Amino acid sequence: MVTRGMIPVCAGSLGEAVHLDFDERVSLIRFVRETLNGEGLQSTPIVAGVGGLSTRETVSLSKAAADAGADAGMVILPAYYAASLNTDMDQVIQYYVDICEASPIPLLLYNFPSNAGGQDMTSEVISAIMKKASNLCRVKLTCGGSMGKLICLQALISEDTTINETRSFPFLLLDGLIADLTPWMQCAGHGTVSGIPNFVPVASMRLWSLLNLQFPTEVERKEARHIQGILARADAAAVPGGIRAMKYALHKMHGYGIAPRKPLLPLREAEGDEFMNALGEAMRLECELTEASSIS
Repeated sequence: MVTRGMIPVCAGSLGEAVHLDFDERVSLIRFVRETLNGEGLQSTPIVAGVGGLSTRETVSLSKAAADAGADAGMVILPAYYAASLNTDMDQVIQYYVDICEASPIPLLLYNFPSNAGGQDMTSEVISAIMKKASNLCRVKLTCGGSMGKLICLQALISEDTTINETRSFPFLLLDGLIADLTPWMQCAGHGTVSGIPNFVPVASMRLWSLLNLQFPTEVERKEARHIQGILARADAAAVPGGIRAMKYALHKMHGYGIAPRKPLLPLREAEGDEFMNALGEAMRLECELTEASSIS
């Protein structure tokens, strides 16, 4: 993936970070950094999941991740006291302000209600955090209404010049599903963090390159729509299966190991084969594009 131009994300939702202990998470980040360095990719940045169940734990993880070679951290809201956090959004805002002030690396706000006890930050809450936390570098939205939030947050960046003036890096707005990439980019979004490119990196980067053309031809627009449709169908199959489906596919394709960490159990064979069938169209596209690129 990295050699195709993608930035690696480790210890995230699909990295089972929540089921790793502190040292395992840090070891994973260090392993990725050392592997990239060994391949001559020292300049490739790493985004690492550093969200914990408390402010103290998240700060500790961000510091350890920085020491292990991470360039940025990704933080989902703590899930255990979700009901209490939801009673007063000032708590959520203060959480991100506190961890951003203490973190030695820039942090990414990750809004993913399904994995955060149902907590869904509004664009107003995210805007308040962006204004108060200058070490927040980007937002990732894996939630209902993400397009509307994108438009609101993009308007904030356009209207409030201090958002970028107070940072040494441009603020990025990222999607959490490659299924939405085309409309996301059309609404001035900056990209996506998705699990699907793990399986189809060539197809994913081909779509990305097509969507970034300044003056695409009609043939290129048609190709982009074709690829987007295939990747969207793969994404739709992957989301319900989550890490269990990803582990099943990686095992079938690369002998990775079929079992997620308990209490999750592996997909049953019938479920797994159904998921693999759903991925089939995208995998065929990947093969076609890989062959075409090797010929050219």
